[in-house]
Amino acid sequence: MKFTHHRLQVELPDEWWHEAGMQGFVPTFTAYRVNQRLFQNAREVLIKDVGPVSRNPGVGIFNDSEEEGCSARERVVRILRGFRFDNAIPPVEIVESQAGYPYRYKLVHGAHRFYCSLAADSSAYLPSKVLTKTMRPESL
Repeated sequence: MKFTHHRLQVELPDEWWHEAGMQGFVPTFTAYRVNQRLFQNAREVLIKDVGPVSRNPGVGIFNDSEEEGCSARERVVRILRGFRFDNAIPPVEIVESQAGYPYRYKLVHGAHRFYCSLAADSSAYLPSKVLTKTMRPESL
């Protein structure tokens, strides 16, 4: 499956989508579910208001996690199944942008959750934890 976010082309392997049982998936809510007791300040933000992830050349959106000890496939399938079964999933972390950045927010943590949300519903909202700091000008 290929899709775009602003001008960023993203590819999510069809095998991962099928492994998660997402064929025919229709979201029943505006965003995936977050445990509100753990993330009391999470709020829904429109995906279109968040700028695309910027990675180094040759580095894809979906990557293995040494920290979690799992592959990109395992991470994506787990997130997609979470959407399907309405599991509570942590919100992504974003910061408000400063003048000169063309989008209201910048994603700072949660690219897999972000782009899985976009794949599952391109017009969706995204549960987000808006961090109090703003982007530093050098990060634009």
